Amino acid sequence: MQIENNRLVGADNQPVRFVAAAHSGSAIVPRYIVMHYTAGGAAAGTVRYFASPGARASAHFVVSRQGAIVQQVACDRAAWHAGRSRWRGIDGLNAHSIGVELANWGLLQRGPDGFVSHAGVAVDRGRVAIAAHRNGPAEALAWERFAPVQVEAAAELVAALMARYGLGEEAIIGHDDIAPGRKIDPGPAFDMRAFRGLAAGRGTSSPPDCPADKDSYRQVRAANGLNLRSGPGLQHPVIGLLSQGSLVRVVSEAAPWAFVTRVKEGCDGVSGFAHSAWLTAPA
Repeated sequence: MQIENNRLVGADNQPVRFVAAAHSGSAIVPRYIVMHYTAGGAAAGTVRYFASPGARASAHFVVSRQGAIVQQVACDRAAWHAGRSRWRGIDGLNAHSIGVELANWGLLQRGPDGFVSHAGVAVDRGRVAIAAHRNGPAEALAWERFAPVQVEAAAELVAALMARYGLGEEAIIGHDDIAPGRKIDPGPAFDMRAFRGLAAGRGTSSPPDCPADKDSYRQVRAANGLNLRSGPGLQHPVIGLLSQGSLVRVVSEAAPWAFVTRVKEGCDGVSGFAHSAWLTAPA
């Protein structure tokens, strides 16, 4: 990918789809690239919203969960993506940055059979990460994971922006960096360190931002495995089986049930409820 005349050109040497946003601002010289999530469903819905006259926001790019990229504002014009913001002595990042929106529900809620978005759409448990936001509160919450193909496409896009406008990886920041307390995107499910590595061409060499509180870890002590359920009680359906010796992290506990997330390669995996009697301190 590369930027030509402030438009993104794909690997096929053709400009990516451009759907003009209804609102954009004056000319800018990009100094930063701000990563967002849409807090929505399919990317097409966000694209339509940004193009509608009633929209109260816009962004330069929208990246779908499948990795498709749509551009909506030329890179030399301001988009309405940052709002009230400040970073390293600069106020109002709209006038200094390019906004990249990733289709993602963001913060999730617990539903009767698992996790749902704020719109009530069920999210597959394999796409759920349990983590606390670094800006607080300390409570671990549920977030939609970003699809690897989406992250890779976004990294290629950002690499093209960095090359065109002479930016280093430190120019890649989150909405929650520039508007802490007001915005929480892209949130803890987005591994910013690894993403910067991808965009800079050095791979995901940095360790992922995984929970470091090892005191909350427990080990399964059940010869036949331990059922992971969608709720705290035997009446709730089984959603998985935790094998003997597997490691989990306790997010919250109300005896005799604990809400846990399976630890996989040091990070959060599938989450659910398990009976505390079969969880012990790791050996």
